[in-house]
Amino acid sequence: MGKKPIRFGVIGCGLMGKEFASAAARWCHLADVDFQPSIVAVCDANPAATEWFTEQVPSVKSAYSDYKELLADESVDAVYCAVPHNLHAQI
Repeated sequence: MGKKPIRFGVIGCGLMGKEFASAAARWCHLADVDFQPSIVAVCDANPAATEWFTEQVPSVKSAYSDYKELLADESVDAVYCAVPHNLHAQI
């Protein structure tokens, strides 16, 4: 039986966002979990940061500059918030 996909949105496409993408790509080695992360949407104020994801992560279908748009995206099941800690509560 296949693993259940969980469609993630990533807010913050810098180092920690890329680290999450890397971890999601290596998920196949975890044999004892029944789900698989898939990054489907990304958000960053810097267009070059989201461009890296759209070019390097094939599952990404949407890129936003406003996190509220990502949060409203119905294709997203869960969000990885990869912004500085002082912005977590706001987002």
